[in-house]
Amino acid sequence: MTEEKKIVVVAGPTGRAGRLVVTELVKSGYKVRALTVPPFDPPEPEGLKGEGVEFAQGDITSVASLAKVMQGADFMISAIGSRKPFSKKENDKIDNMGNQNLAQAAKAQGLKHIVVISSIGTGNSRNAISFMYRVMMGPILKAKAKSEDFIRSCGIRYTIIRPGGYSDKELSGAIAFGEGGKITGRIQRSQIASVCVDALTNPAMQNRTFEVVDASTVAEERRSFIIKP
Repeated sequence: MTEEKKIVVVAGPTGRAGRLVVTELVKSGYKVRALTVPPFDPPEPEGLKGEGVEFAQGDITSVASLAKVMQGADFMISAIGSRKPFSKKENDKIDNMGNQNLAQAAKAQGLKHIVVISSIGTGNSRNAISFMYRVMMGPILKAKAKSEDFIRSCGIRYTIIRPGGYSDKELSGAIAFGEGGKITGRIQRSQIASVCVDALTNPAMQNRTFEVVDASTVAEERRSFIIKP
């Protein structure tokens, strides 16, 4: 008798990182329930259809709606993000309350673990990025920080992933982890997808917040702060 595949709800499956998370999950033997949010997403987005992927519509502003999507699921990965990074209202709706609502719904349905993609520059990693970038991205980083704080305190097992700047160029492939804002650098979205999937079942990554970058992009003087979760 074959073991039944675990179900992972993916929020933000139509984004560039989210699509790679879906692909990595299917490749790793999970069943994906892709959360689509009208009117931003079509019911069955092109490029995501395939064996191992089902679709469910939900309202990111409603815990009850999200809880219905998560019925029977085992895990959740959030790759949601505001499409208006300079809109305080939109940042709060998506990056803060959206992730809070997802966490509450996951807890209500008894999910085993959630993984949330945040950003370096959030919370105690704020000094890892330049002053000008902190000013420019202030609204979205503050919104993410609020959701991070909530997730850490809401009583569900979690991993928060703070990627460095996204790179479209080929990097080394070696992933570097840090905690407390000690490292920064760049990373490919495919690397983030891999880290998110690993975090679902890796005991060393439970209830922790990591900065995650490609090892080759960490400044020499910062490499002593790299950790192995």
